[in-house]
Amino acid sequence: MDRSPMLARCVERLRAARKIAVLTGAGISTESGIPDFRSPNGLWQRREVRESITRSCFFHQPERFYRYFQELFLPWTDIEPNGAHRALAQLEQKYGKWVAVATQNIDGLHQAAGSSQVAELHGHLRTAACPDCGAVYDMAEVRQALDQKRTPACECGGVIKPDVVLFGDSLDPDTWVKAQVWMQQADLIFCIGTSLTVTPANTLIDRRRRDSALIIINLEPTAWDDDADFVFHEKAGELLPRLVGQLDGQFF
Repeated sequence: MDRSPMLARCVERLRAARKIAVLTGAGISTESGIPDFRSPNGLWQRREVRESITRSCFFHQPERFYRYFQELFLPWTDIEPNGAHRALAQLEQKYGKWVAVATQNIDGLHQAAGSSQVAELHGHLRTAACPDCGAVYDMAEVRQALDQKRTPACECGGVIKPDVVLFGDSLDPDTWVKAQVWMQQADLIFCIGTSLTVTPANTLIDRRRRDSALIIINLEPTAWDDDADFVFHEKAGELLPRLVGQLDGQFF
């Protein structure tokens, strides 16, 4: 089946777009080597992981929490953005588009690629803070403590908590409102690498304008496929650079 006409129509909507909002999930980062947590073989299929990376476990069993946190998240230091991250940044940097990214990922790859407007719905791995006194620490200090077989502790005696949203945590309200406003303002929305099953992030699509174009790029079908203007069950790291490159008149 020749998909060129559909790809061409998609590029035309992208070219005409004035404000682009993006919702990304784990699938955009798997091509950079970060595991997909929710796939059939994902990390969340392990019961001990689901029970350990939680707010309750952090406050009641911090040693257990940090054992899994160190195993799952701290090896990501050498991960680099892939073609999908770079293509989104290019829309802003090269083509002058207004692009705002709401991401469920905590890897910081959108900023590393050059995107300037990023709402990290589930937090990030750059810093940690003490829940008792509010002192902020660089994640390097958390790593150092764990490498020395110590539970990361604040000078006040409290246990330092990574600035990520754990199971049982609430989303940061300011970040959440910002993401909602972006979806309401956009005339084109990308959903990339997300199954659109994780709440409340998946409800952001409900905020879209009726006249906005919805483009879904995900390896597996989503519940929103029938409502989207364009659906691609492909690797975002390969497809997005092709779509953005077409803005220069390159051929598929």
